[in-house]
Amino acid sequence: MIPSLQTFTGSLLQDEKTLVASYDLESLPFELKRSLHLQALRQPGIYNYALRPFSLDFRQIQRLCIINGMGVTLGDSLIGISALHAIKTINPNIHLTVLRPHTCPAWVEEIYQLAGNVIDELHFMPQELASLEGYDALIDAGNQLFRADFATQEMHDFFLRHLGIAPETVPEEIKANRWLRDGMPEQTSPLQGRYVLFNHRASTRLRNIPDAVLVDFIEYISRQHGLPVAGFGKIEHPQYIDLSARSKTTADFIAIIRHASKLYTCDSSALHIAAAFDVPTTGYFNAIKPALRASYYPLCESVDMGTERSAPLHQSEDSELLKAIEDNYRRYLAAV
Repeated sequence: MIPSLQTFTGSLLQDEKTLVASYDLESLPFELKRSLHLQALRQPGIYNYALRPFSLDFRQIQRLCIINGMGVTLGDSLIGISALHAIKTINPNIHLTVLRPHTCPAWVEEIYQLAGNVIDELHFMPQELASLEGYDALIDAGNQLFRADFATQEMHDFFLRHLGIAPETVPEEIKANRWLRDGMPEQTSPLQGRYVLFNHRASTRLRNIPDAVLVDFIEYISRQHGLPVAGFGKIEHPQYIDLSARSKTTADFIAIIRHASKLYTCDSSALHIAAAFDVPTTGYFNAIKPALRASYYPLCESVDMGTERSAPLHQSEDSELLKAIEDNYRRYLAAV
């Protein structure tokens, strides 16, 4: 497989007829990938904002298919579905189909199953290009991580723009992920009584709250609130409760967040779930700036823990950089 195709800002076409996602190809053996006949998806009639900016009047569209949407992580997917919710708000009668990569983790795919109030049909790639006849519009949303403005725009605004919607025309309530609150049934609390939730893990080590400060962080939260502190993973502190065993599914994870009195979290999916349910949040950002992730979350207080080097990054294993971020947390905890 040609390296440039792996980072192409869209989906791929195999043998000139089958739609595939580059994400699905990552797990294939090298020799098999090299033998595939792949090309970038540049077909006329398929919109791709990264190749050519466009806008659409969704009031005039009855059947819409999003190819390779809306991300391969839980956080990206939550926000991407909010952009689809904006389409449904413009035209409640639109029939919305989403094609997904087929190798995403189950906890990511579960959020799409929970989005039945937004997504009408869900299918998986590979998919024959010919099967997409009959749609009024086709939008290729694939590989957003490699699109030039992904790291420079607020995420809701990014997804909206790449679906052909002017972000400023969309109410901020939609950008607070209200589709999730509206679509989820009532859920019971995992604990009796009030608790504060501490979520220290993200999808990359760079965005995690460093392990070396976790005990001190729990002590700080416990002193601040006088409540039990729940979280995910083992942390040795008498006021801490590990809820990992009660978070087997994405729905479980959502229930734990929505019933918290307060959330302390790194830049992760928990941040976006909390916004949907109006859970007061303090979010810690080690890399991407808070303005690009939490601008539309009025109950989120953002704390920038990053450095000049980490600001544009999504992931890094650089020990010096990770140590610099850890030092920022130590200074923060010493001051609060």
